[in-house]
Amino acid sequence: MSQNIILRNGSVIVHDEHDRVQVLDNCDVLISNGFIEQVGNNISPAKDTDILDCTDKIISPGFVDTHHHLWQTQLKGYGLDNTWLDYFSDDLLQSFNYSPEDSYWGQLAGCLEALDAGTTFVLDHCHGCRTPEHADAAITAFADSGIRGVFAYAETFLNLAKWDSDSIIPQPTSISDTYIQHLEHLAQKGPLADGRVTVGVAFDNYHLPRHEVEKLFRRAFKAGVKLITSHCGNFGPSVPQVLERYSLFPKPEDDHAIVLSHGNYLDKTDLTMLSQRQVPLSCTPATEAQGSMGWPLLFEPGLNTSLGADCHFLNSSSLMQAARNALLLVRLQKTLELKPEGRKPVKFDETTYDVFNKATIQGARAVGMEDQIGSIEVGKRADIVVFTRTSSLSFGTAARQNPVAAIMGYSEPRDIEAVLVGGVFRKRAGMLLPILRNGKTVGLDSIMSEVRRSQQAIRKRRDACNLGLSRDLVEQIATPR
Repeated sequence: MSQNIILRNGSVIVHDEHDRVQVLDNCDVLISNGFIEQVGNNISPAKDTDILDCTDKIISPGFVDTHHHLWQTQLKGYGLDNTWLDYFSDDLLQSFNYSPEDSYWGQLAGCLEALDAGTTFVLDHCHGCRTPEHADAAITAFADSGIRGVFAYAETFLNLAKWDSDSIIPQPTSISDTYIQHLEHLAQKGPLADGRVTVGVAFDNYHLPRHEVEKLFRRAFKAGVKLITSHCGNFGPSVPQVLERYSLFPKPEDDHAIVLSHGNYLDKTDLTMLSQRQVPLSCTPATEAQGSMGWPLLFEPGLNTSLGADCHFLNSSSLMQAARNALLLVRLQKTLELKPEGRKPVKFDETTYDVFNKATIQGARAVGMEDQIGSIEVGKRADIVVFTRTSSLSFGTAARQNPVAAIMGYSEPRDIEAVLVGGVFRKRAGMLLPILRNGKTVGLDSIMSEVRRSQQAIRKRRDACNLGLSRDLVEQIATPR
C-alpha cells in the first residue's frame, strides 16, 4: 500500500539550478512512496495521507555527511584532550578491542546520533573492521538504523595481530585476499535496505606496490563498487599524485567516483590537480583543528568541497556544528592573514548560504547523488529535516528572521521536529523512533544500554594493552625518513 505524507504549511528551503537558496513560506511538500511528488501551496491530500502540520516550522533538505567513522561511538568520553599521536596510537587502534557485536552497537549508535542531528546520508569510512564478521555487523547496523549512505569498507589501521601488556605486532602491510573477497561478496549482493545502503571502498595505503593498489581498484569496480574514499594530505605519499600516476582518477565516462578527505597538507601541485579534475574533497573542520592538520580547505577557491563530521567521539555528529566551525575558522584565518598589516576584514566572502550548500546539495554532488538527494525537488528522494521554531529561544528567535542562517548558526538537535529518509520517519515529535533488528523492535533506551555495556568491555580490554608500545610504533611510522 502506498504511503503518502504531507508536510503542511511550512517554510520550505529549495534550490534553483545554480544552487541559489530560496525559502517558500506557507508551502506544502507531498511525499509519495518515498519520493517528493509535489511542492506548492494548498496541496489536496488523498484519504490515507499522513499529515504533519508544519506551521511555524522549517522544512530543509537532509544533510549529507561525506566523511565519518561511525564505528567509533564507544570511544566517546576519553579522547577530547588527545593529540594526533594519541589518536593513532590509542583511539584508532581500539578497533583491535572491538568484537563484532561491539561493531554493531557502535555503528548503530553512530548512525542514530547523525540522524538525530538531521543527517540523512553518510559516507562512512569504516576502518574499524578487523575481520569480515566485524564488517558484516557494521553494515547490518547501518541498514538497521534507517539512514542512507555508502558503507566504505576498509581494513583496520596497522591490522594488529597481537597487542597486550608485553608486545604489539602489526601484520604485514598488504591488501589481504580475505578482505578483497569479502568486499566483492558484499558489493555483489547489491544495495541493502531497499537501496538505502551501498558498498564502497575506503583505502589509505597508497605506499603499497602499484600492482596491489591497481588490483584492489580493478576488482572493486568489477564487483559493482561505485565509490572509493581516501584520507589524503597528512601522512604518506601524495594521494593525488599516486592516483594520477596509476591512471586511477575517474574519467568523465566512468560510473564511479573518488572522494578524498582533509587534504590540509597538500601542496599547490596537488591542489591544482584536484581543482582541474574537480575531485571531491571532504573537509571536517573540528577534527582538522583537533588533529593539528591545519586550516580547513572548505572554501579554497576552485576546489570541489563538502562537509563531514569525521570522528564523533571527538566532536558533534551535527553537520550544523561542522558548518559553524567552518565559518568561524575561515574568518579567523582571514583575520590572522591581515593582522600583521594592522588591518581587519571589512567583509566576509563566505556566508551561511555557502556552508548550507556544502552540507546539502554540494555534498550530494560529491557522492554522485545530486539527482536523488541534497535538495527539496520533485522527483528526488524524500530525505528531509523539519525544524521547529518553538523549541528554543536561541533558534526560534533567529528562525523567524532568516531560516538558513538560523539553522547554520543557532540550531541544535533539539530543534529538529522530524527527520525522514526515503519518506520514512526516523525522528518524529523530537524523538528518535525505534529500529528493527532481526524483526524485533529496539528502542533508544535499550540501544544506549548496549552501548554502555560494550564501552565498558572495550575499555577493560584496552587496559590490558601497552599504550607505550603502540605510541612508539606510531611515532616510528610517522617520523619522516
